[in-house]
Amino acid sequence: MKEIAIKRTYKKKHLVFIEGEKREAVYFIQSGIVKAYKIDEGGNEQVISLLYEGDMFPHVGFFDTAPYPATVGIVQDAELFVILIDEFEELMIRWPQIAVKVMKIMGRKIVELQQCFQDFIYKNVSHRLVEILIRLVKEQGEHQVNGISIKIPITNQDFANMVSASRESINRILNQLKKDELILFNRIEIFIYDLKRLQELR
Repeated sequence: MKEIAIKRTYKKKHLVFIEGEKREAVYFIQSGIVKAYKIDEGGNEQVISLLYEGDMFPHVGFFDTAPYPATVGIVQDAELFVILIDEFEELMIRWPQIAVKVMKIMGRKIVELQQCFQDFIYKNVSHRLVEILIRLVKEQGEHQVNGISIKIPITNQDFANMVSASRESINRILNQLKKDELILFNRIEIFIYDLKRLQELR
C-alpha cells in the first residue's frame, strides 16, 4: 500500500479538506491528532470525532461520487498517508482482506456515532462531557501511578463543540470536576485522578 501512498505533513490548525469539496483521497494517520466536524447554520462548529494514529478517514463514500461529508482539521501536528480514491478502491477490489478491515472500521465508527446521538438525546451536558472524558481515556489514556494521563491539546471550546454546549457551561463543569479532585486539566493534558468515581457520574 505504501507504493501508492503519498506522505504529507500538516501543522496544527491546518485544514485537510472542507465539507462539500470533491472527494479525492483516503487518509491514514501516521502520527498526530485530527478532528472531523461540521458547521451548523449558526456558524457553530460541531465536532463529530477525534482521530488518532492508526485511524483512517473519511469513513463513508468509497464507491460513489459524494463530496467529503465533513471538514477535517489538524489538532496536533500530523503526518498522513494519502491514497487517491480510485487507487484505494482498486486496492480493496484486489485485496478483499483490506476491504474487510475497512468495513470493520466503518462499523465501529457507526456504533460510536449512534452512541453519541443517544447521549445527546438522553443525557444532560454534564453527563455528555463525562462520557467524552471516559472515551478519551479508552482511546488515548496512559496509566500512571496516581492516575491516567491523556495528552491531547484540547480546549474548553473544543469540549463545548463536542457536546453541543456553551463554553461557559463546560468551564463550570470542568472546574467542579477539578474541585472534586477528579481531574486536572490544561491545554496539553487531561489527568484523571479517579476513573471509577468519574464513571459513577455517567
